[in-house]
Amino acid sequence: MSTARYARATMPDTGSREWWLLYLLGPVLIIGVALVVFPTLVYDRFIWQYLWGPVVADAASQPVTHEGIRAVRGYNAVNTVTYLAAVLYSLPGLRAYLDALDVTFDARLAYGFAPIIVAGGAMRALEDIGLLGEYAVLFITPSIYFVVTAITVLALGGGALARDRGLVTIPQTIGAVGSVWAIGAVGWALWYGATTSVTLRVWVPVVTTGIALGVTGVYYWGAGFVETPYLRHPLLLLAIFGQLWDGAQSLVGVAFLDYSPKLVLTNLVYQATGFAGSTFVLKLLVTGGIVWYLADAKEEMNHTWWWLMAFFIGAIGLPMGVRGSLRMMLGV
Repeated sequence: MSTARYARATMPDTGSREWWLLYLLGPVLIIGVALVVFPTLVYDRFIWQYLWGPVVADAASQPVTHEGIRAVRGYNAVNTVTYLAAVLYSLPGLRAYLDALDVTFDARLAYGFAPIIVAGGAMRALEDIGLLGEYAVLFITPSIYFVVTAITVLALGGGALARDRGLVTIPQTIGAVGSVWAIGAVGWALWYGATTSVTLRVWVPVVTTGIALGVTGVYYWGAGFVETPYLRHPLLLLAIFGQLWDGAQSLVGVAFLDYSPKLVLTNLVYQATGFAGSTFVLKLLVTGGIVWYLADAKEEMNHTWWWLMAFFIGAIGLPMGVRGSLRMMLGV
């Protein structure tokens, strides 16, 4: 019997309690065993050097060393791929949780999530500024993803309870939670800028948001000439805007403020081309291609998976646009 056939024969049924137990505990067990058997290789040379070490270095604002192994702040190829793999692996669990709450996957839910995503980007900017003190480590990648996810999960659960009692809808609940959090975080950053000697570059968020809105508007206008009705779907518009806001903040930062792209891939493209707008163009092309595919596949693809894919495109770009705009506005 082949390995693949043996695995299929011994695996529990998809969706069963045993399957979900394996889904949740499998990675933990694999990593735990690997840590015991190969502690130096797994922790020192992988977890520390590429995952946790950069978080500590970011909080300390300088390179850090553990067992002679140096870790530097920021993204690298290993943690970028690892974080992406973790997001993809979490999607089945997220879908099951949302299905258990009987959540309706529509544009209202996506826009309800948007303030929480903005809040996450603003909190990351507050950490960059140095305002979070001993709690800074909670708002550095990847820790911040766990914090934002935990708050979102709790808001969803609370929204489901409120909906079942006829009070408010789930999108209204998570929208309210996210709005309070986002307003507080952005307000803190503005208060810091107004009460210190920092020169506020108010034009930065105005320009970056304006560029993203302008190009999204051009996309919306152009989509009207194409016989693919879902190109104007609200969720795809959010995805386009989120990614272009990130591209716009990179364009402004590189062209006018001597910044460089933070992500590994976008920085490689910038270093290879020397073009300040390379990140913006790359995001425009890649996001445009993905959006076209999703619009074309809307009728054939499972609705829940389509919704999750479309939403995550915007959710990846939107907080980075917020973070970059706030950082540059405050000169960090």
